[in-house]
Amino acid sequence: MRIFILFSIIILAIYFIFKNVFYAAKRNLFKDQAAWSGKDININYSRSKEISESKGNDNYLKIIIEESKVYLEDQSRQEQERNNLN
Repeated sequence: MRIFILFSIIILAIYFIFKNVFYAAKRNLFKDQAAWSGKDININYSRSKEISESKGNDNYLKIIIEESKVYLEDQSRQEQERNNLN
């Protein structure tokens, strides 16, 4: 009987400890989500001339895709120039 009570107490203690650790980790992982949820994404264009003018209601993913294409094209041009020099 004593072993059963001791075993039950140990299991309950482990359960409550892991429950608190889980909630703390969950709270820390998602605490910044509310801060970022209503903010706009600002993209700074450095050397990209080929990207069209963006309006306030443009789709941000579309803008990111366009910027990524220009960046990858620039990188491939630089790599080709390096290969041509060698």
